[in-house]
Amino acid sequence: MKNFIIRYFGGIIIAMVFFVVGVATLSDYGINIDEPIHFIRGQAYLHLLTTGQYSYRPSNLIGPRVSAWKIQQYNGQYFLKNDGGHPALNGIIAALSNRILYEKLGIMGDLESYHAFEVLVAGLLVFLVFVMGRDTLGAFAGGIAALALALYPLFLGESRFNIKDPVETAFFAGTVYFFYLGITKNKASLLLWSAFLCGLALSTKFNIVFVPFMLLPYLIICRPTRFFTRRMILSFLLFPAIVFLIFYSSWPYLWSDPIGRLRDTIMYYKGIGTGNANQPSFLFYGWNMYPPFFVVISTPLVSLLFAVVGFVGVLTGRFKEKSRFVWLVVFWLCVPIVRVMWPGASIYSGVRQILEYLPALVLLTGFGAHICREVLVKITGRRFFSSVVIVLLFVPTLLTMMRMHPNENLFLNSLIGGVSGAVAHKIPGAAESMGNVYLQGIRWLNKHAEQNARVGLPVGLLSNIPGQYIRKDIRFGAYFSALRHEGEYMMEMVSVDFPPPRYNFLYLNQMMNPVDIISVEGIPVLKIWKNEATYFKPELSNEMIIPNVDITGGRNEGFIKIRLDRLRIITRIEVDHNTLDCSKADDGGVQYIADGENLIRMEEDMRFFKSIYGQYQKFYFKPNTWYYFFPATMARMIDIVPNDFLSCILSYIQVRVYGPKGIEKL
Repeated sequence: MKNFIIRYFGGIIIAMVFFVVGVATLSDYGINIDEPIHFIRGQAYLHLLTTGQYSYRPSNLIGPRVSAWKIQQYNGQYFLKNDGGHPALNGIIAALSNRILYEKLGIMGDLESYHAFEVLVAGLLVFLVFVMGRDTLGAFAGGIAALALALYPLFLGESRFNIKDPVETAFFAGTVYFFYLGITKNKASLLLWSAFLCGLALSTKFNIVFVPFMLLPYLIICRPTRFFTRRMILSFLLFPAIVFLIFYSSWPYLWSDPIGRLRDTIMYYKGIGTGNANQPSFLFYGWNMYPPFFVVISTPLVSLLFAVVGFVGVLTGRFKEKSRFVWLVVFWLCVPIVRVMWPGASIYSGVRQILEYLPALVLLTGFGAHICREVLVKITGRRFFSSVVIVLLFVPTLLTMMRMHPNENLFLNSLIGGVSGAVAHKIPGAAESMGNVYLQGIRWLNKHAEQNARVGLPVGLLSNIPGQYIRKDIRFGAYFSALRHEGEYMMEMVSVDFPPPRYNFLYLNQMMNPVDIISVEGIPVLKIWKNEATYFKPELSNEMIIPNVDITGGRNEGFIKIRLDRLRIITRIEVDHNTLDCSKADDGGVQYIADGENLIRMEEDMRFFKSIYGQYQKFYFKPNTWYYFFPATMARMIDIVPNDFLSCILSYIQVRVYGPKGIEKL
């Protein structure tokens, strides 16, 4: 043990600092939009696995500390029937962490105790990266690799509030490295450790199924010269059995129908992983160049530069004595990225979904730093000085992470102009906080909102609001009152991809002045509005009926086409219509043309505003009139297209188009 500590002392220090700082700052981070269901399901399955009970007893839900994500409605019995999607092991382990650290010991908050598991696994990965670098090129290369990982913005941020991707990355890395060790050392025990970690990875996320595409090329290059022992051959045979046993035993949903539900899971991954061209502007002969592009712009320049040097060093045979492992690192980097570049593959919201590329990238950073230090040593003759110079190059990254805290995962480098440049270029995934920023909005509301304030989200789910941080008198709910201006606060995260152009958000964003904006590098990532008349944009408050409107279409054509005399701001349409010999069905779509020739379809269908007529009735509602509200939309042509050709709306008597008086554009 003493020799182990001495050999890997640098990695232990870096990993411990990463873990301690992570735990100390957990209360600064919110909740990932995917996490609530994992917490709830994890608690239900943990209860089932530890007690054999399919539902919670009343005593399980009463006590001084009971997790907010332990819900009777969503117990084990519910998930045995209604589960699916990603496997459950990571949620179960996080629930166990919550059970110990929060419910039993009370040494951490409810949310923080779930996230402590994520930080622990991420810290172990930092240490593992050091070990891999140290055993390949020495302590300096390992230290730089571990430092680059600990300061990698996407990893640093999301290892505090992402229950899937950093955890999967750690298990993935362990699978690869222990497999490598098992093969090179001809040790069956190491191969069994690889199988165990592979089982954990598969039970977290199916990304691990692509690991053969990096291990098989390694085996071809490695060409083991020694015959495997019987224990090794047995370990190879046991490998898939161990993986499936862990996967099957940790997911009770599979127990009643393993084959059928495994097939459903595979189809789920096929559905989210293929068929959606989410970045059409990045396609090159069918190949999606977005993933490598986003990896480049989301990597700190110092790490990127050293990684390029390390990559070139591998290609040029710089590390001949370590060629087997360094080539494995190259395959490790390339396979996760190439699989989502492949024609027909899908990826969205940056590259967090393929984060398993990252250990390989930072190892190349360590290799590149090793090469650069050797060059500096030849120039200066000073090894310690050269090492310090290279380490100091990471200080700007550290300072940037401190400045961006707790929004480190939004970092983009200067090659794209930072976050502001990426947003200006509408790069998909730019400024995407994944729900973390909601907590920062809550803290503003806790400080500034009046007693018994009501708060809603125009688009996001209320499950993404960590309730333990909310001031006790503040009520979250579906409080949106639109033009009645009843004074509720509305809060929403914003990015290039989110929210979608729905009326509730666009009304607030285009017709109301926010009371607070949380920004990163000057780019809004969350806005808070107070929906009262005081904050309504005054230039939009005086409506008029727009003149010189040409109306065509009707029942024979199956649509109503509205042509304006020029591009104007539209706030609503009213259609007075007959009700005899027609269908009252009013489902269908509304679309418009702005400056170009392309039709833009409104997110809300024709029926949508019936659900909020009560909110507008005070102002507008009249019998035999159909209404559609626009969030101050620029348009010069509008189509109303009911699904039913007999719709009463098509038997229109009069059509009125409204817009603000005295202004031509926002």
